[in-house]
Amino acid sequence: MCSISVLLVSAILVIFTSRATAAEDAKSSYTLRPSDLVRLSVYEEPELDTEVRILKSGQASFPLIGSVEVAGLSVTAATAKIRDLYAKDYLVDPQVTLTVDEYATDFVSVIGQVKEPGQIPIPQTGGLDIGSALATTGGITENADENNIQIVRANGSSNVLTIAAIQGGAGRGKLGSGDRIIVHESRYVRSFVTILGRVGKPGAVPFPIDGRLDLVTAIAMAGGLTELANPKKVSVNRKGRVSMVDFRELSEKGGDSIWLQPGDIVSVAERFF
Repeated sequence: MCSISVLLVSAILVIFTSRATAAEDAKSSYTLRPSDLVRLSVYEEPELDTEVRILKSGQASFPLIGSVEVAGLSVTAATAKIRDLYAKDYLVDPQVTLTVDEYATDFVSVIGQVKEPGQIPIPQTGGLDIGSALATTGGITENADENNIQIVRANGSSNVLTIAAIQGGAGRGKLGSGDRIIVHESRYVRSFVTILGRVGKPGAVPFPIDGRLDLVTAIAMAGGLTELANPKKVSVNRKGRVSMVDFRELSEKGGDSIWLQPGDIVSVAERFF
């Protein structure tokens, strides 16, 4: 029993040690970037210890050796470069430690018809995908065009996705610094059809965001036909072209739907006794 416990403890220690080693390796292999905040320590040379932010030029300034190009180098490579510079003119066998105190933050922008538009930081590990970025903003609004979500890359290229595609495999696509997600407004927002004549509530009927509105639904939204309506004489005026419809036959017998377009004018004639 005792030997089993020892083995179990040993196994746990190996796991923790492996994880710690992996974390240290990740830090050492991290590629330095402008705006990273780095700390330099030189063993037994406290006056050389410093904390400095890497400039947009990629350089960082250290005591004695001045500006050093470090952006684009791994932490390990930058440490070796700084050590060599100190060893060349100032110190004998210097022991240099370089660490990142604060990582530069990259952002993507999510704008348009989302609930909380703005800039989303990209995590240092794991990155940020399209689906997660949209979820972070609270999702799309009710006025969004679900078929017109534009992904604009920092290099100027772009493509358009649907919300259905993003909820599927396309949502796992990775975003980079400077990328933008633009959720466009549906072109049917503030669009309507006009229902006139013998209906319960004549006037403007708003168009659905998805752009699908048939005649039967539109008349129902206008309160339906009144007792004085002539269901056999319903007209649809589309930019001056008038079509007559037998609404009773359409609604009672079914058949192909009559789809409306924004700006259509539907008139329901009065019945004569």
